[in-house]
Amino acid sequence: MSVELKTARDVSEHLLRITARALMSRDFELFATCFHLPQTMNTMGRRVVAETRFDLRRAFESNCDHFAELGVTDIRRECVAAVFHGENRVEATHISYICGDGRELVPPYPVFSVLEKINDNWVIMSSEYALDDQSGFAKAIHAAEDGDAAAEEIYQMHLDLLSTALIKNDFETFSGRIGLPHQITTETDMIRISTSEEMRDLFESFASMYSNSGLTDFVRTVKEAKFITPDEIIGTHISHQMRNGQRVLPPYPNRIRLVRGDDGVWRETHCANAILNNFENFKLWTRLADSPRLPEFDQPNEGLKS
Repeated sequence: MSVELKTARDVSEHLLRITARALMSRDFELFATCFHLPQTMNTMGRRVVAETRFDLRRAFESNCDHFAELGVTDIRRECVAAVFHGENRVEATHISYICGDGRELVPPYPVFSVLEKINDNWVIMSSEYALDDQSGFAKAIHAAEDGDAAAEEIYQMHLDLLSTALIKNDFETFSGRIGLPHQITTETDMIRISTSEEMRDLFESFASMYSNSGLTDFVRTVKEAKFITPDEIIGTHISHQMRNGQRVLPPYPNRIRLVRGDDGVWRETHCANAILNNFENFKLWTRLADSPRLPEFDQPNEGLKS
């Protein structure tokens, strides 16, 4: 560790700084470096255990979404007590201040954490939050265990794979996870892709749009996903289009249907986007409505076995 941490307070404040920076920049990879798994998180009436990175990411994304809803512009955490219990364990208490434009958005609340040194790195082992279980921040923590974890993990892996393929202009990877026929529904249009040639045309139009807008990151985070059958998942996610840390568009919701083929591969057969589109096959970039509305899947899945 490059930072010299001599006192228990140094350890606590170091982790508080990193996690605050990660939350404000929505940097899950940085955030995850500060936590040991499994991670125990207690609110006033519930004990939550994040067993996997995906569990931790679910809580992280839910927390970031809550910050966005509140209009958070600054997270300030002050360590009020920190004590060594042996060389490799610190017990610390801090007060969290959640602020927007210089004012407190929620009453400050205390958090007690157990920190341990593992492989020369200090990480958070567990935390207790003095939060009412009905508060937005408590519900964000509870998200680590809520939902269908298996379906959500498959869904998130699909999102990550295709988002990367779009940014890297990797049609082979992208097309391998799209099932034909493929349907795209927006607030104003419905597009049906039936052939691989049409899929390549669609992919190139998307990749070109993102390249022309200078997109550097396409982050899509699952909100919820459920198994409809053992071979079908329907879920929703939020899309974040970023250029060097700045948003290209406001976040907007999406819905996807995934179907598992005979080869065991999950493929996307239908997606719905809360956007306005008046141009066939997205030849020109769409725009968001003032209040984006996410279309429902109003047609049964036609099935995919390949």
